Amino acid sequence: MALPKKGTRKIEVDGVVYGWYIRRKPTYCEGVFETSMHVAIERQGRPCTLYVNLRVSRPDNWLAPHQTALKPAMVRAIIQEALSNGWEPSKPGPPFQWEHALIKDQP
Repeated sequence: MALPKKGTRKIEVDGVVYGWYIRRKPTYCEGVFETSMHVAIERQGRPCTLYVNLRVSRPDNWLAPHQTALKPAMVRAIIQEALSNGWEPSKPGPPFQWEHALIKDQP
């Protein structure tokens, strides 16, 4: 799975460039709270994607919108955590599944 070029943000972690992407619009399941928000992260030009379950509803869900944001510092921490726990972005294979719970902001 390759990340789309449009909408992918770049971040540098320990001198390595990664791209991260969150779907622009929620899927039906994300919109009605059946599944949580996810982010996909890839090292530039490498085959293995990190697929992160953020364990929080999308801010633009249809039932209870909120203001929770995923900030670049959080993405950097997720990448470092996944790398130290076995994610090998240069090794081909299926997406590496990871969970990182965000705290839901209260308005």
